[in-house]
Amino acid sequence: MKHDQTKQPEDLTLLRQEIDRIDRQMMTLFAERMTVAEQIAAFKQTTKKPVYDALREEEHLSEMMADLDDQHQTQGVSFAKSVMRLSRTTQYRYLINAGADFQIGRQLTEAEPQEIRVQCAVTQGSAGAYAEQACRLLFPDARQINAPTFQQACDKVRDGSADVAVLPLENSTAGTVDDVYEALLKDDLHIWRSLSLMIQHHLLGIPGSDLQTIQTVVSHPQALAQCSELIHRRGWSMRESLNTAFAAEQVAAAGDPSLAAIGSAAAAKKHQLVVLKDAISNTTSNQTRFVVVGRTFKVTPDAERISLILKLPHAIGALAATLSIFSDCGLNLSKIQSRPDPDSPWRYLFYLDFECSQADLNQALAALYQLYSEMPYIRLLGWYHEIKTDSHPTGQSTGDDSDDSTQSSQ
Repeated sequence: MKHDQTKQPEDLTLLRQEIDRIDRQMMTLFAERMTVAEQIAAFKQTTKKPVYDALREEEHLSEMMADLDDQHQTQGVSFAKSVMRLSRTTQYRYLINAGADFQIGRQLTEAEPQEIRVQCAVTQGSAGAYAEQACRLLFPDARQINAPTFQQACDKVRDGSADVAVLPLENSTAGTVDDVYEALLKDDLHIWRSLSLMIQHHLLGIPGSDLQTIQTVVSHPQALAQCSELIHRRGWSMRESLNTAFAAEQVAAAGDPSLAAIGSAAAAKKHQLVVLKDAISNTTSNQTRFVVVGRTFKVTPDAERISLILKLPHAIGALAATLSIFSDCGLNLSKIQSRPDPDSPWRYLFYLDFECSQADLNQALAALYQLYSEMPYIRLLGWYHEIKTDSHPTGQSTGDDSDDSTQSSQ
């Protein structure tokens, strides 16, 4: 039988009106529930009872689901858990406004905003590394020293040899720098500032070499990944190095026309190499985010980004529920990165960034209090300002993109 198309708009209008009526009832009941949640928070403040009572919620959830049709059970559980999470959010917000005290809250509220003063900064690598150029942009008047590895750079901060370390945390093309994430977790350092820097890699060789003589390309794994298209297209083999500047140093020391390094024009000049090809990154918008890390927790007046490390409960929907806390509190989650938990095989730590100006602090405290109370592990990495620049590091040019372009280092 042919469907009667003429009745559909009228039927749909009636159904939508019914949905609207139900939604209004639900919102009225929701408001009532949140009011009761605040009353519960006031009681718990007096009795020092925790907001989250997992056993009570599981029992209540079973009671609510008992009369629900089987076809709606999964969605019903999700709906009920969301309402209970929002009720807890209301309680945490009430307690924050009443002066709740917790470690991360004290770190944020007691830190006196201050400008960063740096006399000595350490970077990983040797002269001409991109981290050195980022450091020069961040702290032009500071003395710079180098360390062979990321861990040794962090060690110099911990033992007081340097005020800060400037480290590459992630790249827009090749992803995270795993060793830096591991150092942040291990060394209890704090992020003071970050800088997103445009990166344009160059192919560097000894004088007299050219694209036809090259057989092997040497660089840091991140740089090799960021320039993989050219390397694969030319059929070159790859060799890993500690750093782009170390790679340039190795190529210069070898004196082999079949070797080339991926690095900066500054590294080419430092080690008397020539730029065989400009702008070899896979993308013209290749960026690396550097972080400035120090021994203590510091907040600058322009801070607008908070970074955390979290370990989640081992439960269905734990990640989705945790991420929802930020939107529940009106906060914009700007980054999430998972890393294996070294203490628990096949479990993960999550590195989260969210936007938070001074005006957003009360909302952030409510979210952090909820996370602090309900997560197995949470650590505050920093509350800081991120600098974004569209310019290329000093000494770099975009150059010609053809495979046959050859240019000497200036």
